[in-house]
Amino acid sequence: MTSKERISIAMRGGMPDRVPVTLGLSEMVPVRYSTDDYVKFFWTDKIPLWKARVATEVDRFGADGFIHLGVKPSPLDPPVEIRDVQELPGAVHYTSVIHTPHGDLSSRYTITQTAPPGRTVSPVQSPDADYQKVMDLLKHPETKDLSDVLPAYQEIGDRAHVGFWLNTPIEWWDGLRGTQNMVMDLCDHPQLMKKIFSAYREYAQALLAYVLSHTPLDSVGLGGSSTSMSVISPDLHREFSLDFGRAICAVARQYDRPVQYHMCGKSRAALAITADMGVSGFDALEAPPTGDVDLTEVKQAFGGTYSLRGNVNSITIMLNGKPRDVERDIVRCMNSAKKGGGYILGVGDQTPYHTPDENMDAFVEYGKKYGTY
Repeated sequence: MTSKERISIAMRGGMPDRVPVTLGLSEMVPVRYSTDDYVKFFWTDKIPLWKARVATEVDRFGADGFIHLGVKPSPLDPPVEIRDVQELPGAVHYTSVIHTPHGDLSSRYTITQTAPPGRTVSPVQSPDADYQKVMDLLKHPETKDLSDVLPAYQEIGDRAHVGFWLNTPIEWWDGLRGTQNMVMDLCDHPQLMKKIFSAYREYAQALLAYVLSHTPLDSVGLGGSSTSMSVISPDLHREFSLDFGRAICAVARQYDRPVQYHMCGKSRAALAITADMGVSGFDALEAPPTGDVDLTEVKQAFGGTYSLRGNVNSITIMLNGKPRDVERDIVRCMNSAKKGGGYILGVGDQTPYHTPDENMDAFVEYGKKYGTY
C-alpha cells in the first residue's frame, strides 16, 4: 500500500497492510534539515512547510507522510500590511496590520535563527472593543484562494495523506488574543464569546464545504491544542467546542471525509466530549508525564469506533531517550492499540528540533517492524 492508502484506511478504523508510521513533524525538524535557520526558512526563502515536511518525513526518514494544507486569503478579505520591519543579525522583527473596515488589528512578531515566528503583541486587545473588527475577518469563506492546494496535493501524490487543517474556535481565539487572555475571556465574557464563536462556526462550516467541494483533500484535521486539558477544563471544552465540532463533522460527512481531532497535553478527560462531536479519531493521545493517556485503556474505551494516533512521548522518548527506548515504547504502543486496526503510530506532540537522527531512524524502523498484522 501507499502511505496515503495506509493512513486513509487506518483513519477510518480499518486494518491496512501494516500500522502507518508517522513521525509527527510540525516545522521544527523540517527547518533543521532544510535551512537550520528559522529566519531563512520563514522570512528569506519562504519555503512551503508541506514541501519541507515531505522531504524530511517521507524522503529522508521513510515514514508515512501525514500533511495538512491550508488556504490563502480571499481577494475580498481585509488587506494585510507588513511594516516596521527590523532585520538584525540573526533576527527579524515586524508588525502585521490587518486593515478592516472598522479599524486596524495590529500584531508584532519576532523570528530568530533558533525560534519560529512568535507573536509578542496580539491583534485583538479587547473582545468588546474589537468585536466588529473580528467580524470583518469572518467574511468571504467561499472566495478563499485555493490556487496552491491542487498543485501541492498533486506533487505530494501517494507519499502522504493530505488533509485540510481547520482551527477550533478556542484555538482560533488563542491566536487572536494569546493563551492567557483567551482563557480569561472564556471565563469572564462567556456570552460574548459564544456570540463570536457562533459567527466563527458559520464561517468555518462554509469554508469547509467550499474547500471539500473544490479539492480532493483526504480528511479534515481539527486543531485543538489550546483545548488541551493542560490549558482549559472539560466544562469549558464542552461549552465552547462541542457545537462547533458537531457542525464541522456534519459538513465533513456530506463529503465523506474523516475528521481527526488534535489535542496534545492532557486529553483523557476530553475524549468523550470530543467523541460526541462525531469525529472519526483522536490525534496525539499524549502519554505521561506530559500527557495523561493510557493507550491500552483508551483503546478499550474507544477503539473500534474511533481511530487513534500517537502516544509515543515526544520529550522523554524521542528527544531524551535512546533507540532502545524508542523500540520499547513502540512495542508498548503496538501491544496496546494495534489489534483490530484503526491505529496510527505517532508522537504525543510534534517531534522536537534536536531529536537525535538515530531516534527518528529507530522510530521508523521499529514502527514498520512491529506494526505488521
